[in-house]
Amino acid sequence: MFKKSILTLTAATLTTLLIQTPVQAGDSSAKIRDHRTTVEHKIRDHRTAKQTKVRDHRAPAQVQTRDHRNPRKNEVVKVARKDCRLGYEHLRRSGYKRISILDCKGAEYSYLAQKNHGIFGARMNAYSGKVKVSFIGVVR
Repeated sequence: MFKKSILTLTAATLTTLLIQTPVQAGDSSAKIRDHRTTVEHKIRDHRTAKQTKVRDHRAPAQVQTRDHRNPRKNEVVKVARKDCRLGYEHLRRSGYKRISILDCKGAEYSYLAQKNHGIFGARMNAYSGKVKVSFIGVVR
């Protein structure tokens, strides 16, 4: 009988140990060890740190560049002038009427023209062809 009571007591203890309540099951899952390898996440800062400038004191190779804007003694640069009629045609296409050519000599050509009851003076650069128009007054 004594053996039976010990066996019964042992069986009861084992069943209580093996049967877990929901609270105990939640606690036991926290104790499970994960044997997978852990991946370390490194946070990288892609902003560049201030880099110090390294000066190179070696003599640079002499590169010879020609600047065509600087006049040289032995060169003659011929610049073509625009035609005086070019300014006249520009004003005509812009809607001006009664265009008269005043001066076609020198670096600027001058014109008088009429548009919408106003008199305008125009000057054209003889080399670049840029036209500047200014209001003079009202036609009477």
